[in-house]
Amino acid sequence: MRRLSCTTQGQDGTTVVEVLVVVIIISIVAAMAIMNRGSANEQFQRQNVARELKVAFERARFDSVKRRAEGATRARVVVDAGTFTLVTDVNQDGDTLDAEDSLTTNFAGQNISISSDETSLPVTVTFDKRGEVTATDEPVFLVCNGSCTFSNDTTANANIVLVTATGTVNLLPGGSTLPTFGVPAVNSISNTTGINPDVVVLP
Repeated sequence: MRRLSCTTQGQDGTTVVEVLVVVIIISIVAAMAIMNRGSANEQFQRQNVARELKVAFERARFDSVKRRAEGATRARVVVDAGTFTLVTDVNQDGDTLDAEDSLTTNFAGQNISISSDETSLPVTVTFDKRGEVTATDEPVFLVCNGSCTFSNDTTANANIVLVTATGTVNLLPGGSTLPTFGVPAVNSISNTTGINPDVVVLP
């Protein structure tokens, strides 16, 4: 009977050092991917909060215009460092005084903060029956990862939510130059014209 003999001459294998180098390279790449993913998640959470704040302002404006709200029945958004509260006539009883009329969004545990160009928070932004902001200044809010200011905000760490005097809401990247908008002049219609007095004429 013939026996087959196998030889291992000329066959190369991998050494322990080569395996360790490959494992180290894979570990470094995986660590970098995890770090980038964490940063992207933080930016996504911040942008989500900024969008929710923008939508809250738009809903308050729409509610005041729809109901032709006056005085204490006006819809508003109360913005604080870790929360914002949308106050609208949810139960449609003609006022915004009931507990169910307030919807609070809390993001304090997400390492996101809001600051304002006003002196301190909380800031209340109220809309009148024409959808205009009742404040004298245009409210500007900075939504940040962690904490930042208007002097060091960038696209990587902040978003700006600007409410114009006419009530439109703008969502801008951090570090943007803020546009300026004036309040249009409004002329009242005389009651003797036979035209509905709720109509206004813009020049």
